[in-house]
Amino acid sequence: MKLIENWFSERYSDNLQLSFRVSDQLLSIKTDYQRIDLFDTYDFGKLLAIDGTVQLTERDEYIYHELITMVPYHLTQKAPESALIIGGGDGGAARRLLDLGLRRIVNVEIDDQVVEVSKRFFPNLSSAFSDSRVKLLIQDGIKYVKNTEEKFDLIIIDSTDPEGPAEGLFSKEFYADTKRIMNQGAVLVSQSGSPFYQPKAIKLAYSGMKEVFNDVRVYTGFIPTYPSGFWSFTVASPWTMKPRPVSISGKYFNAEVMDGSFKLPQFVKDLIT
Repeated sequence: MKLIENWFSERYSDNLQLSFRVSDQLLSIKTDYQRIDLFDTYDFGKLLAIDGTVQLTERDEYIYHELITMVPYHLTQKAPESALIIGGGDGGAARRLLDLGLRRIVNVEIDDQVVEVSKRFFPNLSSAFSDSRVKLLIQDGIKYVKNTEEKFDLIIIDSTDPEGPAEGLFSKEFYADTKRIMNQGAVLVSQSGSPFYQPKAIKLAYSGMKEVFNDVRVYTGFIPTYPSGFWSFTVASPWTMKPRPVSISGKYFNAEVMDGSFKLPQFVKDLIT
């Protein structure tokens, strides 16, 4: 990814892109799975991009990581003690789960270079990997879920969009494998893209989960640096999910967000019906 006039742009379509003015390009590497770029931006601090799409920025990463962890945390039948993270090589989801008091976290990331880049440039997030409660495995998450005998209270699919190596993480077959390794009352959650610009992702996640799980719901949040700023997550369980009282707030997440994030605009409802 070469800079043009010191701007990095994520292209949403042939006619639209979001651009960040950058002070420096800190890294650009091609791994066995994807291209990783790192920029220092004026307004959002360090920005991590994979295959040209924004994954996180220093300024707003907390919103995504709180939404993908704290909402499902409050949907399990009891406070979860164990979690599986598929993807999440930056460490942000694991870091938040540690803050929530989980005792055992298995984090399965396919690309070790994502982890190395995070350790170098996002030490606050990657510090999770040096905690004894976190077991980091560099391997294919789909194969791990198919073969493991461990079971979990919470499963988080913190992946890139359903293209390339992440495509299988949105399949009915994968969701069926996750169901096998869920403890009583457990919940699974996946990021499911921008309802406005990436309707394919939310449709894939919702329809795939509906074929496997008893209770499937979509919730949304505001993440400034993601396409349209309006982002979706799809959560599912073999059991009926009943929100537990919100006991912990974050910088973004609180009891009102827990309730309001499930109030969907009609066009999003139409996507999943």
